[in-house]
Amino acid sequence: MRRLPAAVSRLPLHVRAAAEIETLPPLERQALALCLVEQLTPLEAAGVLHMPVGKLERTLASALDRIAAALAASRTRRTAKRAA
Repeated sequence: MRRLPAAVSRLPLHVRAAAEIETLPPLERQALALCLVEQLTPLEAAGVLHMPVGKLERTLASALDRIAAALAASRTRRTAKRAA
């Protein structure tokens, strides 16, 4: 997984979220795109990716956890800099 430049933390939330998505492994990006952008059901997305539904759901959860953690860390760093 790639790290983003520190300057990204100063960008608006939607831009930071998009940047974090780009750092995800390809399978996680594909799962997100199929379910969130193409609005496929987990069953349909699992079929497209040729994997069991349970694995697709774990892949989605992992992707969302990574994005949430990265955005939370970015927010924590920004808050700490303002307090300093």
